Amino acid sequence: MAGSTNKVAVDTADESQATVQVIPKIIHQSWKTNTLPLRWKHTVASVRRWHPDWEYRLWDDEAINAYVKKRHPEFYPIFSGFSRNIMRADVIRYILMHDIGGMYCDLDYEFIRPYSYGDSELVLGYEFDQSYGDPCNQIANFVFASAPGHLFWKDVLNDLQQNPPQAFSYLDVCGLTGPGLLSRVYRENHQRYGHVTLEPRRVFHPFRMRGKNERQILLNNGTTIGVHHASGSWRERWTLAYLKEKLRKLWNN
Repeated sequence: MAGSTNKVAVDTADESQATVQVIPKIIHQSWKTNTLPLRWKHTVASVRRWHPDWEYRLWDDEAINAYVKKRHPEFYPIFSGFSRNIMRADVIRYILMHDIGGMYCDLDYEFIRPYSYGDSELVLGYEFDQSYGDPCNQIANFVFASAPGHLFWKDVLNDLQQNPPQAFSYLDVCGLTGPGLLSRVYRENHQRYGHVTLEPRRVFHPFRMRGKNERQILLNNGTTIGVHHASGSWRERWTLAYLKEKLRKLWNN
């Protein structure tokens, strides 16, 4: 696969991960059914285009439920008991990275050029990046890649099992099972992880211009790998729903 020259940060940890594992050439995506939404067929096609020799796996809700029930029976009660479907959608991608490895990206993520995974065992990217003026550093959970069994995913799943999350509002989800969880676990334990590439925001999640020349600008910068088209849309909808519910309760009181 053609490579880019954007590799920026490879961690080295203790010798417990001295033997480098290869990221398997498997693309994982998930959806409610095994029929892709028409609006995202072009983005899925872009992922497959830039990973031409990779196996493609689309996981629907039925397959996800059966997989977790069979492979992780001790975790299944927690998984099936999540109060929001998006929490299961978050966590299954971590389980697949731990068990199988490969690359995961959301259906609305479009690759615009190939990415060189090199000898990394774990590839993560920032969706918020203080070096680009964001108020905090936050790891994205809409695209990443991993060798199976990486310690990072073990820590993530152990955290979920030891502290089963309960979302009382949609606003809780990001911190409980989404980017907030990944960012916290990585921040607390990153010294233990080996062969990690953590990319700056511009690589997987650039600032959006949203104009007719956006694609050309991103292609010309030589760094950006792809674009998350609906980034934050579910959070925006859920925030609105949450505010409406709060207003309704205040009105009724």
